[in-house]
Amino acid sequence: MLVMLVGLISDVHSNAVALREVLSEFERLGVGVILSAGDVVGYNPYPEDTVNLFRRERIVSIMGNHDRAVVTGDTSGFNEIARAAVAWTSNAISEKSLEYLRGLASSLEVRIDDLSIHINHGSPSDPDEYIYGFSQELIPPGCDLLLLGHTHVQSAAEFDSGSVVNPGSVGQPRDRDPRAAFATLDTDNRAIELGRIEYDVEKVMEDIFLSGLPEILGSRLLSGR
Repeated sequence: MLVMLVGLISDVHSNAVALREVLSEFERLGVGVILSAGDVVGYNPYPEDTVNLFRRERIVSIMGNHDRAVVTGDTSGFNEIARAAVAWTSNAISEKSLEYLRGLASSLEVRIDDLSIHINHGSPSDPDEYIYGFSQELIPPGCDLLLLGHTHVQSAAEFDSGSVVNPGSVGQPRDRDPRAAFATLDTDNRAIELGRIEYDVEKVMEDIFLSGLPEILGSRLLSGR
């Protein structure tokens, strides 16, 4: 069996500064492949840099609700701040990066070292559903690991039938910890480790203010809320 350390991320939201720190940590740990539960873009001021990093690192990602909104222009169900961020991103992003987002699937099943990993943004039944509490019933038949995002809250649980993990948000944590969040999976013992790493929040805040994005998107990064 080929034993591999898998990097798990979600909700980067155009925060290339935070993503670079996570990628450096993955390199230090010896991560062989990176899986993302979506929301590559939105909220932060570096959509082009972020998509380029996803391409360069060959990150396997699905489409999140913000990615879908940027692609389609449909912001129904979004609050005013999120809607403004989608509009800003749509104007700032290149056609090449839009094409990348259009090509993302709404969900994926990948096999790594004989493990079946299902990737969804919200839940297996609804890509926009917020799942804060994990249960065994969430796990699809034959799935060893269910990777979810969307809540920006880091958590993991193990059940008889498999495991569920939300690695938290790289680019806009909402669990009162402002550090970029991620997780790793050891395919040998199926162990999931949750991780955090500091990044230059002040730089991102300054660039948000200069970009014309809503200022609250910068100030909330300090509190992780």
